[in-house]
Amino acid sequence: MSSDLLANALVRERGYEAVAIQADELLYSLSSSEVDLVVIGAEVNSKSGDAFELVETLSQAYPNANAVILLNQTSNESVIQAFRSGARGVFSRQQPMAEFLDCVEHVRKGFIWAGREQTNSLLQALKSIPAPNPFTAGTSPSLTARELEVVQYAAKGKTNKIIASELGLSEHTVKNYLFRAFEKLGVSSRVELLFYLTLKGHTFSASRIESVDETLVVE
Repeated sequence: MSSDLLANALVRERGYEAVAIQADELLYSLSSSEVDLVVIGAEVNSKSGDAFELVETLSQAYPNANAVILLNQTSNESVIQAFRSGARGVFSRQQPMAEFLDCVEHVRKGFIWAGREQTNSLLQALKSIPAPNPFTAGTSPSLTARELEVVQYAAKGKTNKIIASELGLSEHTVKNYLFRAFEKLGVSSRVELLFYLTLKGHTFSASRIESVDETLVVE
């Protein structure tokens, strides 16, 4: 789905005023006109920027402009990162156009939108997080300095290979640190880890797994 195709569909099917622009023109366009919603396209391994960081900048500078991130491929981690960066909707290019139109319609009305599969995964991850212990509220399991460092990298969406390279460790060692940290925190996956850290008030910069390819502005 190209940005021009999406913009034309919104004009034709919903009667919106829509225009496709490049990512580097987004903030300038927002400064000169009122925009209700922005759809930011992302491509894996693109060099043109970072979709998550752009959404984060957008949500801080223009809080009234709701954002949808359009991904080539969605994973549980990328969906969580998208919402944590400030997006109110996440859409996969593999989904049909009719669902994209529904996504835009819901987000423009102030709702949160994700595909059925992603929603089910997010709900399952939330259910898997241990309930807070009222007798230890405000406390966290004790992680070693290295375990915490590895967990922070994992929370940014980095793979074990990248973590190992940046920290000068082997992938096997990184895997062991994560395993011990997961046991202490009571989580079983990176998705649950992201939810746990978010609930505990931890903040991390957005991941660079996905990067900007195109931007659609809906006025």
